[in-house]
Amino acid sequence: MPLIVVALAGLAVGRFVLYEPATRPAPPPPRTTATLIGGLEGAVAARPGDATSWQQLGVAYVRRAAETADPTYYAQARRALRRAAKLAPRDPETLLARGALALALHDFPAALALGSRAHAARPLSPEPLGVMVDAQVELGRYRGAVADLQRMLDVRPGLPALSRTSYVRELYGDLDGAVAAMRRAEAAGSGSPFDLASVSALLGDLHFTRGELERAEDSYQRAHRTSPGLFTAAVGRARVAAARGHPGAALDRLRPATRRYPEPAALTLLGDLLAAEGRTAEARRSYELVEAVAALQARAGQDTDLEMALFAADRADDPAAAVALGRRAYRARPDNVYAADAVAWALHRAGRADAALPYARRALRLGTADPLLRYHAAAILDATGRPGPARRQLRAAASPASWFSARHVPDAAALAERLGMPVPAAWRP
Repeated sequence: MPLIVVALAGLAVGRFVLYEPATRPAPPPPRTTATLIGGLEGAVAARPGDATSWQQLGVAYVRRAAETADPTYYAQARRALRRAAKLAPRDPETLLARGALALALHDFPAALALGSRAHAARPLSPEPLGVMVDAQVELGRYRGAVADLQRMLDVRPGLPALSRTSYVRELYGDLDGAVAAMRRAEAAGSGSPFDLASVSALLGDLHFTRGELERAEDSYQRAHRTSPGLFTAAVGRARVAAARGHPGAALDRLRPATRRYPEPAALTLLGDLLAAEGRTAEARRSYELVEAVAALQARAGQDTDLEMALFAADRADDPAAAVALGRRAYRARPDNVYAADAVAWALHRAGRADAALPYARRALRLGTADPLLRYHAAAILDATGRPGPARRQLRAAASPASWFSARHVPDAAALAERLGMPVPAAWRP
């Protein structure tokens, strides 16, 4: 039976992209990943020559790492899949499982190579195409990703293909189309409550970006009902509370979530909310935890340069280190719009706005409707003496959503005033 592979795509923002088996028998009662791992560990102990069990165990470890933010599972996945590769090196399922791990570790060239090999062995299967789409998106090879995504849709237009369709449309600035595709993905359903809830939470993220806070809250609540305690739903509800001007409620939602799931982006949001409330010591502890978790991820073999470049640039403690991280991220993901944004922002924060401008323009080339990306571009354009383009990008940051960052909204408001623009109400203290 084909594996059910969970891979990570997009920024490290919890965007789950999923694979489902080609046949769909009546689903058994849902099992937790921890239970599945226990059973598979028993299976490989009893039958150490069973490649299928090693494949499935490796994938289960990747999934568990995603569910818990515990990067030590990646080392366990690597050991399991190394054993599978010895037993069945050319088996497409081994290649797919290794591709899922490579995606999770942000080794996108390796993921693309593994997905391509699996596709050559199973040209009519959607799973290898999914790995190829994810890797190409992260490498900035958007045309190739779109072409392979269409092939995947042609083979099986289910939740995995539709969720990817949503993300690609989002990258190209088509938020209406992204929402429509994610709704179809949610309607397509999944045998896993965790997987289905993750898609509901992603739909909430899209509504949030469009400024539709009620719809976002509804989607996050639906995700929570489907998979109680889902981390991405809790973080989404915290962002909704912050956007409504209720930082205390946002902190109440975020603190328990980050204790269970210490994910760097959410810990950064927690720190930013605390800093905005003047609770600097608590904010500093949250930022220190971001660095500690990122160090654990790096030791587990996960590339965190892109995320940590933005983190370091915002803190401005070591501008040169932020620039170095940004440049490494861009080399690893050439022409990815978010990697271009990371190096642009790091250069700008280091006082090198002129050097940042070409990267900021590369980050905007798809028309991505991400308010933080647009704000970064506005600040860089303003710093290089281009007030007209800066106004256009700042207006894009405020529409359709208005609140987008506890850290950057006050600076965005100050920039709007300097540029002679109306300041959105959500940007005012």
